[in-house]
Amino acid sequence: MAEFRHAVSDFADRQAAFIKNVAETIERRRQEAESRGELFTAVTPEQLQRKLKRANSPMIVYQGWSGGAPAGSSLTYNVGISNPDPIDYIWLFVHLFIGPANIAPDVSEAVTAVDERFVRLTQPEFAGLTVKAGTTEQLDFTIPIPAVEQTNYLGNSLLFQSTWHDPASYLDRSLFVFKVT
Repeated sequence: MAEFRHAVSDFADRQAAFIKNVAETIERRRQEAESRGELFTAVTPEQLQRKLKRANSPMIVYQGWSGGAPAGSSLTYNVGISNPDPIDYIWLFVHLFIGPANIAPDVSEAVTAVDERFVRLTQPEFAGLTVKAGTTEQLDFTIPIPAVEQTNYLGNSLLFQSTWHDPASYLDRSLFVFKVT
């Protein structure tokens, strides 16, 4: 019984340290984004608690983007990926695309809800991102804006882990709204 209590205590301590680390990272990244005049969203404490209870790790915990850009220029987008688990995760990728994907409840439907006028981007290069236990990493994208209507568009980032010779594991996704001016 003592061993079980010790394991539970270690788990609770690790989660508390992770939550504190994520909160500090989010606040630092929020301040950086706002100082550049960018838009920023992050998980709320309640959303983080729900994400920690689910089976899929790592997770997207924040995103920042330049808000809008004229056709023919580009938009910047940053996404923060956190690993709450006591093990490192390897072979992680973020696939970024434009379209109404986030309203599709099923990920297989979501990846087909694409505005084909925009490029699809995936980062990082081979062999993917490693997120060490209890840490947060950031990926930075530059999205070229094609000649499209001046309106709002929905951007999507999809986090997955490659297994190279079998289907990848879907982990998380997020939505951001930007304006073509």
